[in-house]
Amino acid sequence: MRKSWVLAALLTATAATAATSAFAAKDRFNRSTLGSHWVIPDGSMSIVNDTLQGSSLALGYDTHSSGDTNVNALVTLQSTDLEYGAVASGNIGGGNNAFVKIQAQTSDGNFSNGAFYTGDNGTGDFFSLSSEVPSPAMLSLSLCGTVATMKIKSSAPTQVYNYDYGTTFGTGGGLGTYGSVALDNYRSKPGGGCADYEKGIMIKHGSGAHLRDLSKK
Repeated sequence: MRKSWVLAALLTATAATAATSAFAAKDRFNRSTLGSHWVIPDGSMSIVNDTLQGSSLALGYDTHSSGDTNVNALVTLQSTDLEYGAVASGNIGGGNNAFVKIQAQTSDGNFSNGAFYTGDNGTGDFFSLSSEVPSPAMLSLSLCGTVATMKIKSSAPTQVYNYDYGTTFGTGGGLGTYGSVALDNYRSKPGGGCADYEKGIMIKHGSGAHLRDLSKK
């Protein structure tokens, strides 16, 4: 009888662990305050109308995502001004992280550009999307070794981009804001090695040197 009970307990624990690791963190921001599990090293962030909003160049991370490398969030534009929404993975508190964003800078209410940066809107490569993306859009980041994959899903056809950072970042998940953008439906999970890798348009280093990122003063 005791062996059966122990076996049942182990199976229950294993199932619970598997369920937890499927999505280590989820946040729909359906509350009034952000809570202590969100740490904001840059700028300020708060919950407004059940979405995460922040100051320009704000960056925060969820401590519940400490073991994760796959991060996604729904990005919604709230004006035709300059706005971006970003997802990040790595040691965000230490500034050693991948930072991918979709940005609206053409004043038409669509996302026009993307970037593979490090830190908080730091160094890396800025590029034009293959076609403008309507808002809202689900922005996803996954890491396979040194290669990051950005996926953008919206009412338009899905777009996928790859970028080789040439280095790894460890684990962690978070979000970045610029302008009045609103972020929602945050999720993160551990990476499955390179099982989540999806081939897309490879962004080459320096390929967007002729473009101006208006979020950089």
